[in-house]
Amino acid sequence: MVVDEKGRLFGKISIVDLAILFIIVILVAGYLYRDQAAGTAPEAKTVTVKVVCKDVYPGTENSIEIGDNLVAGGAVTNVKVIEKSVEPADWVVNTADGRAVLTKNPFRKDIFLTLQGEITQITPAEISFAGQKCRVGNEDFVVKTQRVEAEAVVLDIQVEDD
Repeated sequence: MVVDEKGRLFGKISIVDLAILFIIVILVAGYLYRDQAAGTAPEAKTVTVKVVCKDVYPGTENSIEIGDNLVAGGAVTNVKVIEKSVEPADWVVNTADGRAVLTKNPFRKDIFLTLQGEITQITPAEISFAGQKCRVGNEDFVVKTQRVEAEAVVLDIQVEDD
């Protein structure tokens, strides 16, 4: 008989003890597997993001320079400004007859930036770029350098495959 009247397997090992031993082995194997999986560094990919900082005050565009690194969480990231162009801001004006007309504001500026960096936080669900979740159309993206902080809208995201 495999199990005797005291519930021991082959008369030597209790089934409860065997179940506890099995659970401990599974937990140790899971812990070792998790550590092994965590040791593999994700592959860095070059990500290019185009943004526009809309309706900023004059002079702000002079504080953003090509080559500036973005800041996130109080630390400098590897994301750099690689292109910059400045245009008068688009402005909607109501005319006397009630129409809305799109014009250029001679005072406010739109700053178009191209940002690029080596990013490892890319998952099938999201891209984390300069410490922020990045999606096209996101109006809460913040361009923050050592000297400037401006809200931006994400226009385009390109992930370069190796």
